[in-house]
Amino acid sequence: MSTARDFDCQVTYVEQVLPGVVKVAFDCSGISSSAAPGQFVQIEPSADVFPVTRRPITINRLTGSGFELLFDVVGRGTELMARMQPGDIARVLGPLGSGWKIPLQSNCLLIGGGLGAAGFQFLIDSVDSARVLIGASGLERVIPFGACHVVTEDGSVGEKGLVTSLVTEKYLAEADVIAVCGPVAMMEAVWGVIPEKYRGKVQISTESRMGCGWGVCDGCSIPMLEGGYRKCCTEGPVFYGTEIDWKRWKEAGL
Repeated sequence: MSTARDFDCQVTYVEQVLPGVVKVAFDCSGISSSAAPGQFVQIEPSADVFPVTRRPITINRLTGSGFELLFDVVGRGTELMARMQPGDIARVLGPLGSGWKIPLQSNCLLIGGGLGAAGFQFLIDSVDSARVLIGASGLERVIPFGACHVVTEDGSVGEKGLVTSLVTEKYLAEADVIAVCGPVAMMEAVWGVIPEKYRGKVQISTESRMGCGWGVCDGCSIPMLEGGYRKCCTEGPVFYGTEIDWKRWKEAGL
């Protein structure tokens, strides 16, 4: 049963970490006490601006009695969120969704594309060990992690290339869980280089245009191989890669 509900959360800090990328933290034990890696929240950017709907943002990490979000400023809603100040109060619904399925004492391989790696810190903090592979277009799209292997398309940081070049047999064999998050085309490319014998370990954090965030509007459904769709907001956002109909998902442009 979902533990999600609405909270009035106080902003504790706001920080720009990359050009157009902002980190905002909230004090809210009601969410931090029940959140799991891979879950998200729905933020009401402003009670005074209409019609700006709530914005779904993955929980980047927990901060004691609160949680932190990391997001791209891409529209009116995230612009309002980026303007928040410490002490401001925001209405937040969460935690929402079904996150990573992580067994106890796990060794994880995390493969992220650009800002898709937001949320990985929460997962890293929750497992025994994690190897992180990050691919991005350039330096200004690389989320700072403590220890990770980075490639960029322009070679501005790390090696020059695509993240698929970092996916090795050794890394795949050693991992109990392979967690992938990023743009659909990047995740499909990663899926394509993983041999069949390792695909059962792969979990995909999906993203889709979302309206309500709690399973009512059906606007965020992801196509499945068994036919039909599953809701990103309630049944996901994390699914096993073997469940997803990659061809239909890519063609739908979700």
